[in-house]
Amino acid sequence: MQPMSEAPFETALAERVEKMLDACTQCGKCVEVCPSVEPAGISDTKSEDVIGGILELVRTGNGPEASRKWAQSCMQSGECIKACDYGVNPRFLLSMARLGIAKSEVRQ
Repeated sequence: MQPMSEAPFETALAERVEKMLDACTQCGKCVEVCPSVEPAGISDTKSEDVIGGILELVRTGNGPEASRKWAQSCMQSGECIKACDYGVNPRFLLSMARLGIAKSEVRQ
């Protein structure tokens, strides 16, 4: 067997998450174009607040209800990815937010 020259999966994933958290400006464009916003019932919430809450959920597992609803209602359309001018993959961040929510629920 050859020794692993790459970082373990968890380390690589954590690095990818950190890069996206750092790159996100919380402009809200991803929320504005998302077809899941209306069905999630969060269209009255400021888009900047929704994405800001997603970043909180990714970091801590806790965040505003509107952000939780958006994360849970993601339809995987990819419209958010196209809307981002900063190379962030909001769909990936929504997945990480769902993971953060799940982890925080297990701890309770």
